[in-house]
Amino acid sequence: MSNIICLVTVNVKKKNYGITAKSLSAVAPNIPMGLLDAYLESEGIEVVVIDSDRDNLEVEELIRKIIEINPVVVGVIASGSNPSASTMSMVGVLMFFDKVKQFEDFNYTTFVYGGHPTVLPQRTLDETAANFVVIGEGYSSIKGIYNHTVQGQSVNGIPGVAYYDQFGIFKSHKSDPLVDLDDLPPINFSKMNPNEYVAHNWHCFDDIESRSPYGIIWTNLGCPYPCEFCCINNVFEKRTFRFRSMKKVVEDIDRLVQDYGVRNIKILDELFIIKHPRIDEFCDLLEERNYDLNMWCFARVDSVTPRILKRLKKVGLNWVAYGFETIDEDMLASTNKRLKAVASVEGTIKMTRDAGINICADAIIGLPDDNRYSVNKTKEFLIKNEFEWVNLYPAFAYPGTPWYDDSIRDGVIPIPKKWDTYGLYSYDCEPMPTKHLTSAQVLELRDEVFSDYYKDPKILKMLERKFGRKAREHVEELVSVKLDRKITTNP
Repeated sequence: MSNIICLVTVNVKKKNYGITAKSLSAVAPNIPMGLLDAYLESEGIEVVVIDSDRDNLEVEELIRKIIEINPVVVGVIASGSNPSASTMSMVGVLMFFDKVKQFEDFNYTTFVYGGHPTVLPQRTLDETAANFVVIGEGYSSIKGIYNHTVQGQSVNGIPGVAYYDQFGIFKSHKSDPLVDLDDLPPINFSKMNPNEYVAHNWHCFDDIESRSPYGIIWTNLGCPYPCEFCCINNVFEKRTFRFRSMKKVVEDIDRLVQDYGVRNIKILDELFIIKHPRIDEFCDLLEERNYDLNMWCFARVDSVTPRILKRLKKVGLNWVAYGFETIDEDMLASTNKRLKAVASVEGTIKMTRDAGINICADAIIGLPDDNRYSVNKTKEFLIKNEFEWVNLYPAFAYPGTPWYDDSIRDGVIPIPKKWDTYGLYSYDCEPMPTKHLTSAQVLELRDEVFSDYYKDPKILKMLERKFGRKAREHVEELVSVKLDRKITTNP
């Protein structure tokens, strides 16, 4: 046995994404896993990273690969390219630990890491039989698990872990304080080669056949807003918003461009564009380099200005994703998102268009007060504005959010028995019901609105005019296949 930590993801794209696994979903580098790897290596611990999504490994193949490496510790990462991915990732995590039972020579210390395990540590231990659940960011926690395993250090001194002691008593240790982001070493891109990853289809509408190489950068972690449906701060255990030096961010871009020829870049931050001098600094640094980039990012409707949008466009930001959620102001207020009037929405759309930036419109179908009329109003809003891409999400009550606790307390949803119901494109998807619609009706309406949007002649003409015939044909092919849903076909 070698003194190696093996960090792994489990590939369940086919189950979580169904028929869209190849045509719609990106293959994205797992940034949390990359950060853990870089930290542990800087502490003198050898780490092997296995990204099963990238390598398209089945669970049994992953386990055999781990056994070949013969590490001392195996960490299963329940995270992805957005906060909600942690709960979706649990489908694969549970499959992994179920399959491991069939391998007698799998005798390693194991832990599960991510936002979902952080907020449900005891349930995660019960579901997986892992030795530990990491609570929080996990840097010192994983180092402690390694030292406990290799050097026999006491488990009592490990911060931020949950486990069962030798008497079967559940124990949970407080996490260390959150780290200074500039103290974290850079991700080792040789372990996450951008040439092996694939960007989202819409991100590359201007060249739909060139979705790789693909890179992800990050400039901040967390979010300062209290949206009741969002689980972004789960892994940090509190609402937080921490910045990373823009110089370090652009150094990552330098490596992606110069070493790997990357053009397509996602900015991972859940809120990148803010009214802060650091965004100007980002632009200043990129203007000096004059790279040919195709970037996208998230922003709030009220966090942008015409000036900064024009600056960002100049340095390669071609897409902004706005969380419009709904056009109904009262319904939006009920989510505690704290957005202003519809007039500001229309103003933001105009200033983004004026800057020459495409819009990815995120909306939620199935907010607590949604009915058929309000859903139709959302559809009319989307079609009227001819957004280059729309992401339509049914409402889910994610563990760690006020929605989860309130919905279970009020009997809106039962305590989930399994986690594949949280997969947006999966067969087993089962969103929250509203006061007026069942879960099946919510999901049916979500799929209907998405299909209607991309079958609308006006939208198809817009796509062809902006991006060419191939982008239009790609979308037409995408919506020609109906998603297979358990609750809508067998309600």
